[in-house]
Amino acid sequence: MSRDEAKPRRPAEPATVDTSVFSPLPIGARDLLPIAARRRRALTNELLVWFERWGYREIVPPLIEYFEVLGRGLGAEDRERCVRFIEAGTGGVVALRSDVTPQIARVVAQRVGGAVAAGDSMRLCYAATLVRLPNGRDDRAELHQVGVEYLGDGSESADAELIGLADASLLALGSSAHRFDLSHAAVVRDALAFLGLSPTIERELRDHLARKDLDGLTRVLERAGVDRASTQAFASLADSYGPPALLAAARKRLRSIGAGEAIDQLREVVAAIEREHPSCAARVLVDLGEVRGFDYYTGLRLRVWAPGVGSPIVRGGRYDDLVSRYGAALPAVGLAFDLDALEDALAAADIQVAGAELSAARLIAVESSPRLG
Repeated sequence: MSRDEAKPRRPAEPATVDTSVFSPLPIGARDLLPIAARRRRALTNELLVWFERWGYREIVPPLIEYFEVLGRGLGAEDRERCVRFIEAGTGGVVALRSDVTPQIARVVAQRVGGAVAAGDSMRLCYAATLVRLPNGRDDRAELHQVGVEYLGDGSESADAELIGLADASLLALGSSAHRFDLSHAAVVRDALAFLGLSPTIERELRDHLARKDLDGLTRVLERAGVDRASTQAFASLADSYGPPALLAAARKRLRSIGAGEAIDQLREVVAAIEREHPSCAARVLVDLGEVRGFDYYTGLRLRVWAPGVGSPIVRGGRYDDLVSRYGAALPAVGLAFDLDALEDALAAADIQVAGAELSAARLIAVESSPRLG
């Protein structure tokens, strides 16, 4: 044994961190380390494979769009949250993708009359990262989604298909405690149009509806001079939440303020679910006072909730007027799985994502070549 080998080895010096060069992430951004990254990839692949089994074909829209084009499909508030920059060489304003649905509408509209006939229906799916300016330090700047869009079919059966698909996908992942909240964009919109109030009052009412604040709704309506019967009918939207059986009584109560037709349409969707996808009917609830979400929704709106998560794991709805903003008239409905929320829900239920396990390290021995000479 050499003299050097006989000396005891000193323990390695602990690693030091120079905090003066620490580089924080922007507000709303985060890293995905190996285990989380593998789980994300496995979950994305699982959902896409399941969508394809239902006949949905993957599409990959670009990360950037001209702001004017993307903005056609967004409301004023969502346009303000777009990350924009000037395109080198042209001076055009370009935006990072903040929503996939307007992109799908553009892609399809550009091909109607060519590769897509006017009467065609299309089932498309995607996996995408969205970028938005965050609302405060706790908001996300990046949203990771896997979604589907069903274009060309305006029937209640198309709405029901997406709910059946979402339910089947979640069951395949191991979820069983999720529930669907269904609403209709025209319930509140038609009721507000009937009341004929100022935009300022409408914003107040929407804020109170988002908080399910019945007393606040009543105060605003009384202050605006709305008659007692209409005040009671509109304010009841805050409590119009529960099983679909409540729709019959809600129609009688709300048709006096112009919302009867929208409730009838929602009843038809529920009937289609019970008829065509009965296995998920027991997990369906309705929420007639729901007002949150994109401005482009025209009919069904849906959210899927799961225990242990404070935000929906799936969002979507019908947007029959959106494709026309890009030059073609096609009804459409879609939904998107929020991967961050979905992962939290699966973790809260102690459900492991298949294929997310890290592969064991392998030792590979290579036989050396015989020496020459």
